[in-house]
Amino acid sequence: MKRVLLVFSIIFLSTIHGFAQDKGFQIPDSLKAKSFEEIDNVFLKSLGDSIKQPFYSQVLLAKAKQDDYELGLAKAYRYMSFNYIKDFPKRILYLDSSISIGEKIKKNDYPEVSYSNLGWVYYHTGSYSKSIESHLLALKYADISNNKRLSFVAKHNVAFMKTKIGEYEDAIRILREVMKYYDENEKTNRTKLLVVLTLANTYRKVNISDSATFYNKKGAYLANKNNLKIRNFFTLNEGVNLFQEKKYQASLDSILKGIPGVLKDDTVDREFLISGYLYLGKLFKIFNKDEKSLQYLLEIDRFYEETNFTSIEIREGYEMLINYYKKENNKNKQLYFINKLFTIDSVLDLNYKNLSKTIVTEYDTPKLLKEKQNLIDDLEQKEKKTNIKFWIVLAIAVILIFFMMLIYTKNIRYKKRFQELMNVETNVVSIKKENINKSSSTTESIGISEEIVNSVLEGLQKFEKKESFLSSNITTGDLAKQLKTNSKYLSKIINTYKKKSFSVYINELRIDYVINKLKNDSKFRLYTIKAISREIGFNTTEAFSKSFYKKTGIYPSYFIKQIGR
Repeated sequence: MKRVLLVFSIIFLSTIHGFAQDKGFQIPDSLKAKSFEEIDNVFLKSLGDSIKQPFYSQVLLAKAKQDDYELGLAKAYRYMSFNYIKDFPKRILYLDSSISIGEKIKKNDYPEVSYSNLGWVYYHTGSYSKSIESHLLALKYADISNNKRLSFVAKHNVAFMKTKIGEYEDAIRILREVMKYYDENEKTNRTKLLVVLTLANTYRKVNISDSATFYNKKGAYLANKNNLKIRNFFTLNEGVNLFQEKKYQASLDSILKGIPGVLKDDTVDREFLISGYLYLGKLFKIFNKDEKSLQYLLEIDRFYEETNFTSIEIREGYEMLINYYKKENNKNKQLYFINKLFTIDSVLDLNYKNLSKTIVTEYDTPKLLKEKQNLIDDLEQKEKKTNIKFWIVLAIAVILIFFMMLIYTKNIRYKKRFQELMNVETNVVSIKKENINKSSSTTESIGISEEIVNSVLEGLQKFEKKESFLSSNITTGDLAKQLKTNSKYLSKIINTYKKKSFSVYINELRIDYVINKLKNDSKFRLYTIKAISREIGFNTTEAFSKSFYKKTGIYPSYFIKQIGR
């Protein structure tokens, strides 16, 4: 009988994950009397269990809804996201729900911990800008709640993302600050060692080998001392560092030693695995073992096919594959990997703002286009096909060049407008007194007495000086009431003396204000566009962006990026 009950229980629990979205889910009788906190403790012990984890997360969600417990809902929605590690849309959906409630309650690590999780989800989907934005929001809420631990976690995550877009110096500065905090306040744990690993890897990327070695050794020592499997990443990373010092045999030994453990741990940045494959490919090429080199380069291709993950080092792997097949005179394989390289470049262009500076290879876009065309010509001649493909590819090349020129000219125009904005001293508001004497005829033409016009203009002066235009609810009716006039008179006076409509008048005051604040307030630049638009009175980011562009000729996102440099 006990055996039958055990089998039944296993079958029941194994179906729980499939019913994660079932609104009719009932809390089992055995758990109904338990508090949310008691079940929460059981859930945390079940993490990693493919049956218990989804079951208890669903129980917690049902319990929080039943008790109308907001903190519980924020936690439960986040816990539910753990059940969809590879289903990114569902993970994002649950984390967004957790964040929505967390922003309302602002306590017990919420919403900052959910923003942090969301940042990593976006990173794994390749949405680097959204990833950085999420980590910055995690930092913002951690600072608001004076949560130092999560504040430094968020700072590490921001620094990590900066390494992905080539901002290494900035990343090192932040990471050293984070490292100091962990050394002074935290015991050795996996989170602390991830900071050490990121710092070691960043020093390696900027060719400061001695510092990279110092942190690789520090991380390996602490990992061994505390029996943490992350030590394999330090071993592999030091192997890559040794390659840069031209210690090739030591490099090979270290990478081969570290890579099996790295393969087993998919919770750390997969770029370390790619580095291992890439440098094994380079090392075996140096040792004149081309077939062995090809074996590891093809591992990079297999990884890309399975994950669609892109990076500078994946790109370098494809360059080596192209060169290998060029040497073998295998034009079909050359063309195959060139096309893949184009696809990777299109993704990298979206994620790496300084891609054109960091990638200097013989396979830059113009040469790739030319080589691709030559290869197609050779293959067409060999296979006695028509010249239709030639003209198609040529047309694509012309279109690509045309769009590249459009982008180039747009960037030039944007840079010019940006410089103009930076060179001009922006007055937040225009508080000069309007000359009424010269416009007595104007007051007569609009049918309003000079006394009323003067009174309204003086009121507008005070309105601008107090920055009342930052209110999101300001209307002609409200302002007219403040100035002791009516909406019709107010609109006529603004149209006549400000030479613009009421809405344009308000929006331009806001834009002048935000330009000045962005120039002078570095913390303000860390806000998202959505947060900035709300801060200065716009109800939507679209309205803010349109007004900013109309006034300046560039978008606020571009202005913030440029001023951040």
